[in-house]
Amino acid sequence: MTKQAERGGGKQSENSVEELLPLTITSIQPQKRNRDRFSLFHEDRFLIGVSTQTLTDFTLKKGDKCTHELYRKLKQAEGIHSIREACLRYLSGRDHASFELKQKLQKKEFETANIEMVIEEFTEKGWVDDSKFARTFASEKAELNQWGPNKIRAHLYKKGLDKKSIETGIEYAFDNLQPQKICVDLALKKKKRFAREKDSYKREQKIYRFLAGRGFHSDDIQKALPKIVEKIDA
Repeated sequence: MTKQAERGGGKQSENSVEELLPLTITSIQPQKRNRDRFSLFHEDRFLIGVSTQTLTDFTLKKGDKCTHELYRKLKQAEGIHSIREACLRYLSGRDHASFELKQKLQKKEFETANIEMVIEEFTEKGWVDDSKFARTFASEKAELNQWGPNKIRAHLYKKGLDKKSIETGIEYAFDNLQPQKICVDLALKKKKRFAREKDSYKREQKIYRFLAGRGFHSDDIQKALPKIVEKIDA
């Protein structure tokens, strides 16, 4: 078997195959580099490479006629199979929002219609869940990274989540947390840095900017400031 056949052939060979169809499948061979894939041949001519799933779904066997319609369906099935495999790899590392998953797949130049189809499938199966993603992301950032609501919100917007999912996720994350206490804890970690500023007004402004940068609401910062200043001056 040629390396080109094992890889699935290039653009030029693909075009020449389509021009010659219909052709009879005279041989189905497992690929050396990936035993989950098979190469279909007409005599010595490579037709197309397919996964075990596609081979089973189409009940392909030696002697079948590879028509233009079948060839088109096999190519689409393989495109969808590749997207599914890519999605599973991404999701095995961590959860993804549907939009960021779509972005990663588009960078691999998969067909948009097939991407949408697979993401819809994964959503229906519960493998991709934007609401769950928002809750998990917000909780992790609030508890482990001590991010405020505004910073979490900005990052979730970047991941393409809708407003309802974002706000519900943030509400869930801060249900048992006290933003004002987090503000105090964060500021006191920088106690020495803030204590170097002797001008009380400038010091409060620096503390405010620091906590705002961490994503906390103005009201929570203002309520936390007196306690922060008191502990720094103690």
